[in-house]
Amino acid sequence: MYIVPVEVKESSINGRGVFALSDIPKGRIVWQFADGHDLVMSSEEFKKLDEETKDQMQKVAYLSPTSRMWISPPEDDPACYTNHSRQNNTTVIVDAKISPEPYFVANKDIKKGEEITNNYYEFDTNTQKIKPAWA
Repeated sequence: MYIVPVEVKESSINGRGVFALSDIPKGRIVWQFADGHDLVMSSEEFKKLDEETKDQMQKVAYLSPTSRMWISPPEDDPACYTNHSRQNNTTVIVDAKISPEPYFVANKDIKKGEEITNNYYEFDTNTQKIKPAWA
């Protein structure tokens, strides 16, 4: 869940994106897994989904490198609209003392109104397999 104020609006990257509603300093945690808010699904559960649901999940969820579980924001959560960029302004951190799942920090100062992006390749083993051209 985003722990900084954000809004979803049209993106020049892809469809809709997540934009900062205030300046975010470099090093600030931007998104963090929230147990009870974010959805968690095993690989076995994922395999049982119909193809359309799997396709949709792969657009908004990630296969965790730490728990090997599928982590997904709930429907209409701003995180559903976070776009991939190789010029990402957030970076994934894995530190179990802070979160059981990877979390994202600003890797540069993010200005109010700027789109918040991440590089899916840093944390999503599924994207690494199905979107090799994104590397």
